Amino acid sequence: MRISVWSTLSIFTAWAQAQTAMPVKWACIGNSITQGPSVIDAYPAKLAKLLGPGYVVENDGVSGRTLLKKGDFSYWTQGKLADVFAFRPDIITIKLGTNDSKPLNWAHKDEFEGDLTRLIDTLAAMPSKPKIWLVIPCPVFVEQAGATGIRGSVIKNEIIPLIRKVAAAKGLNIIDVNTPLLTHQAFFADGIHPNAEGHDSLAAIFYRTYLSKSTRVACVGNSITEYAFGTPGTVAKDAYPIKLGNLLGSGYYAVNKGKSGAYMQKISPSPYWNTGLIKTVIDFKPDIITIKLGTNDSRAQAWNKDKYIADYKSLIDTFSTISPKPRIWLLLPCPAWKRNGAWPFNGISGDIIRDSVIPAIKIVARDKGLNTIDLNTPMLAHEAFVTDGVHPGAEGQDSLAHWIYRALTAATVAVVPAGPAPSAAGILYPETDLRAGTLYVTYPDRVPGTLKLYGMDGSLLVSGALRSGEASPLSLRGVPAGPVFLSVETSRGRAVKRLNLVPGSAP
Repeated sequence: MRISVWSTLSIFTAWAQAQTAMPVKWACIGNSITQGPSVIDAYPAKLAKLLGPGYVVENDGVSGRTLLKKGDFSYWTQGKLADVFAFRPDIITIKLGTNDSKPLNWAHKDEFEGDLTRLIDTLAAMPSKPKIWLVIPCPVFVEQAGATGIRGSVIKNEIIPLIRKVAAAKGLNIIDVNTPLLTHQAFFADGIHPNAEGHDSLAAIFYRTYLSKSTRVACVGNSITEYAFGTPGTVAKDAYPIKLGNLLGSGYYAVNKGKSGAYMQKISPSPYWNTGLIKTVIDFKPDIITIKLGTNDSRAQAWNKDKYIADYKSLIDTFSTISPKPRIWLLLPCPAWKRNGAWPFNGISGDIIRDSVIPAIKIVARDKGLNTIDLNTPMLAHEAFVTDGVHPGAEGQDSLAHWIYRALTAATVAVVPAGPAPSAAGILYPETDLRAGTLYVTYPDRVPGTLKLYGMDGSLLVSGALRSGEASPLSLRGVPAGPVFLSVETSRGRAVKRLNLVPGSAP
C-alpha cells in the first residue's frame, strides 16, 4: 500500500523556500596546537582555505588547556566555551588531551572519560545541534620531566584509548591526526608543537577525513555554474554550487566544477571534455553529480541534436565508472532572453534551449534512467534575476540552489512495496514505514544488526543500524526515486525486501 507523506512534504517545501543559504560554521576546540603560532598559520585557518567559500572556521584553541575539569588550566573554565556557543557552529572538533598527560593533571585520570562525555553532551545541547568530531591528539615525541611535563606515553597508552572509547559510546566520528604523523617527527621541532608543515598536514587530515564521511556533490556546468558572470561585487560564495552545499549542510560537501564557455558537444569551440575538469570530478569520487550543460550549445551555428545526445550519454558513461557509482541528475538549463532585439553572447538562444536542448536532455534522461531537475520553468518568472539575458545574478543563483536542493532532498516521499511478503513458514520479513523522509524499519527478530539500501545496480545508497526490537530509522535524504533493495543483516542471516521509492502526489 502506498505510504503518502504529502502533508509533510508541503511543510518541508515551504520551509525550504524560506531557508537562507548560510555558510557551514566549524568550531575548532583545542589547546596550543589548535591556537597555533598565529591566527593565519594555525591549522584551522588552513582548513578554511581547503574547505572553500562555503565554510567559516573559527579557531577556539587556547594554549595549555586541559579537557579535565580539575586540570591546571581547564578548558571548561579558562577556554572559549562562551565563544563556541555564541558562534552557533554546525560542526565542532575537539582536540584536547595533550596537556592532560601532565602528572599533576593525570592524577585525575579517572574523571577523563566522564568529563569528555559531559563536554560532548554540553555542546550537543546547543541550538545549532552541531555534529561533533573527536580528534586523536598529535603524537608527542618527548617525555617531559616534572609535574607539568607532557608525556607521550600517557597520551598513547591511556588518553587515546579513552577518546576512542567515548567516541564509540557516543557514536561520534574520529579524526586521527596521530597515526599519519607518527613518521613525521621533523614536523615537531620541540617534540610537541607542529611547525608550518605540521599545520599544513593537520589541515589536510581534517579535510580528507571530513570528505570521507560526507556525501560529496559535484556540480558540472558552464559559466552559470562557475558564476563567472556574477553581478559586480559578488564572489565565489554566491555561486549556486556553494549555496547548495550550504543548504545541504554539514553532512554534505559540494564542489563547483563549472567552466565558463563550456559546451557539451565535443565538436564545439570549447567542449567541457577539454577543460580538465572531468578528471577532477572522477578523482573527487562524488556520491552525487549534477550536470548543467547546454546553454552554450544552444547557439544556432553550434546546435547538433544527435551529437549533443551522444556526447551527453558519453559523459554520463564516463562518470558512471566512478566507484561507488554516483547518483547523476540532469539539470534542464535556465531560459535565455533577448537583449536589444538579439540573442546575447553570440547567439545563446532561449528558443533553442526550450525547443531543442531541453527535449534532448529528456531523451538522455529517459534512455539512461536518470532524473531531471527543471531550472527552466521556475526561472521563467524571474527575468529580473538575469540582467544580461543569460547569467543569473546573486538572487538567481540563490534560487537555483534552492530548486536543486529541494529536488535532491525531497525526491523520495513515498515507499511502495514492490511485491507481497514471502508466505513460507519461518521467513522473517522487515516491516517499513516512512515519516518525514525517514524510513523506519521494524524486524521481528529481536537482534541488532545493520540496515542497507541498495540500488538496482548493486550500489550502496545508505546504511544504518538496526535496533533490537524497535523501529530503526534510515534517512532517505538524497536517495533518488526508483526501485531499491532493503537488506536487513544480522548475526543470524540476511532478509531482503524490494521497495519502490516514488515521488508523492497530492491526494
